[in-house]
Amino acid sequence: MSPRARTGAADAPAPRTSGSTAAAIGAKDAAPTTPAPRGRRPRDEAGGPVNRALDVLDLLGTPGGPSSLGVVEIARQLGRDKSQVSRLLKLLADAGYVDREPGSLRYRIGTRLFAIGATAVERRLRDEADAAVAREAALLGERVDVGIRSGGSVMTIASAAPDSELRAAGWVGRTGPLSCTATGRALLFDLDTAAIARVIVPEGLGPAGPAAPRSLDELVSRVADERRRGWALARHETDRGLLSLGAPVRDSSGAVVAALGVSGPESRVDPVLDEVRAAVLRAAYDLSRSLGAGAVSSAGRATARAGPPGQNNEVSPLSTPPAPERGAS
Repeated sequence: MSPRARTGAADAPAPRTSGSTAAAIGAKDAAPTTPAPRGRRPRDEAGGPVNRALDVLDLLGTPGGPSSLGVVEIARQLGRDKSQVSRLLKLLADAGYVDREPGSLRYRIGTRLFAIGATAVERRLRDEADAAVAREAALLGERVDVGIRSGGSVMTIASAAPDSELRAAGWVGRTGPLSCTATGRALLFDLDTAAIARVIVPEGLGPAGPAAPRSLDELVSRVADERRRGWALARHETDRGLLSLGAPVRDSSGAVVAALGVSGPESRVDPVLDEVRAAVLRAAYDLSRSLGAGAVSSAGRATARAGPPGQNNEVSPLSTPPAPERGAS
């Protein structure tokens, strides 16, 4: 549609200026040749090429959708001209935001977007983790940590202790074994036996207390049991008398990216273990939601039924599992 038709001035020639020329080109480029399919509404045309690029990226990144799409299919789903979509995809590919499959005209989300997404999650995690540990430490009266996997270890990225205890700032940056800490084993919930072996074997099980796993098979078995119930419990595994409980933190894809845990003397934590467990699961759930996690099962599979703790029957790090086994280690 020409600028004259859009403004209603059908008999007046369009002004011969660079602005009018740009407007005419933009209007021609923006006009879809086919209507967009029902259920997908392209963004307002006021955003021009930027919004059209976002539409393409949204389509390629649709959860549960195909890993790649061809130019014709993208144009059809967005109600755009094929040549327009082809030009846009080339620009996005040159910038690294989409990748073209070798030997075809199919495109998928590019590695640059993955890198940007990972950076965003990492920054958001650290910001949200600081607030979460401070809140839970004040509530529970014990030290609360958030850790991430670093090789075969768990590294603390946020830590807080109640005012009556020694401040926990010195814990940030420390590492510990994945095998014998509650947060460490929660970080393994996404991994199968072979993957756990690849992580653990190069560095070994590490120094441990009297109740820690003594072999890879024992570790795998313990992780499997804890994965099913959605939380990890370590009793006398790093030091005699120390009890810790941890749950996984997930991102928008459902992948475990961190773990939140509480640790303290068994004499204090054990009598209120049910309350501590509920608080840890709730805090891990809230932290996961802040990272864009929806409803995911303890094995990382999406489920529409999962909700805040206590709202469904599925054992999940985002829901309340059965009562803890006090004899577990």
